[in-house]
Amino acid sequence: MPLIIAALLGLTAMLIVAYPLLGLTRGQAETISPNSLDEVAERERQARQALREVELDYTLGNLDSGDYDALRGRYERRALAALRSRYQREQELDALIERQLDALRADKRAPEPSRQADAPDAAPQAGAPATLRPAGAARAVATRRVSPRDRRARDRKGGQ
Repeated sequence: MPLIIAALLGLTAMLIVAYPLLGLTRGQAETISPNSLDEVAERERQARQALREVELDYTLGNLDSGDYDALRGRYERRALAALRSRYQREQELDALIERQLDALRADKRAPEPSRQADAPDAAPQAGAPATLRPAGAARAVATRRVSPRDRRARDRKGGQ
């Protein structure tokens, strides 16, 4: 009996160690880590700072035009790569937001069975008397609230 328990404990320990190595992770939530966004922003900031420093060195005469062109080209490529990376992250975030909004909209559109029967504009059932509105009944018109600032501006113009 102790041999079976020891074997089970050993097998469990091996499974715990091997689980992350095998890539058998659970379905990860669709998120973009804030660390990666911070890294992208930091790379972009560093590339811009390097471009400013090269420009300053060239203006002060510390760099000749050949070195300036080479360094400027290299730092511009780094800055463009950082901007592309940021743009890609923004696109991923936009896509994630759109998917989440679509899911929320789909949930909102799904009719609830209990509310559907109580809806006032539901079609009358066969044999049930139809409800009619009085001939002179008008629908309520939504009015826009006017802020005090807008009211003052309207009064200055001599408006209504």
